[in-house]
Amino acid sequence: MMPWNMKVILTALLSLSVSVAWAEDAKKSSSKASTEKSQDKKSDKVDITDLEKKYWAPKDTDFSVVQNRTYAKDGAYFITAQGGPLVNDQYSEGYLYGATANYFFNERYGVQATYLTADLKDNVFTKNLTQFGSGVQPDFGRFKNYYGVGFNFVPFYAKMSFIGKKILYFDMVITPTLGMTSYDQILEDRSISKSSLTYGLDISQYFFLTSNFAIRADLKNQWFNEEVVSYRGNSGAGVSKGQKVRDQNTQFTTFLLGLTLYFK
Repeated sequence: MMPWNMKVILTALLSLSVSVAWAEDAKKSSSKASTEKSQDKKSDKVDITDLEKKYWAPKDTDFSVVQNRTYAKDGAYFITAQGGPLVNDQYSEGYLYGATANYFFNERYGVQATYLTADLKDNVFTKNLTQFGSGVQPDFGRFKNYYGVGFNFVPFYAKMSFIGKKILYFDMVITPTLGMTSYDQILEDRSISKSSLTYGLDISQYFFLTSNFAIRADLKNQWFNEEVVSYRGNSGAGVSKGQKVRDQNTQFTTFLLGLTLYFK
């Protein structure tokens, strides 16, 4: 028979072996469960590689905006009656009136023809100079009328909310122009009519109201060469009335507002 102390030692070793084996099995089971759980998580992920290749490829960096226009200009004729003040004349003030006709080949390009006539008079500066300057009168010319043509380029089309009640549709148009300006050379007792080739740049906006009507706003900038003559003459300087005193490049700006009828 074994001594009692050997029995105790064998029993302890047997218990330790069982404990170690049980711990190893638990560790393997936990590792297996963790692996399966990780695989399950991976299987839950959606493979979007094909979508990325299709929609985020470098070749798709260039794109065009799809525009569903409520009011189209393609192939349409526009007729506008308009009027507004002369903005920057040094010696005159008043209003210009006229009409503009447009034809648009498509939503981006078009052509126009314009006629303007003026109703101008001496401004406050000119009147004060005449009344309080011992009869001194400046030498100047006065815009009379203009006719010309232009090429329309439409870079902007937009929609905007008007006080949260109505959606407004508008185009912004940039138009280089070429035409003829008639102006009067102002003399003490008469005026002499002259004409000059004129180039300009118009910035216009159409605010579309219905399928046939729009409001048009124009800021017109024009330049032409003007021959200025003496208003009264100056005997001391040897200048007679109506004699040419200078040539100048004249720039004038006007703001016009009008109602547009458009149709195809």
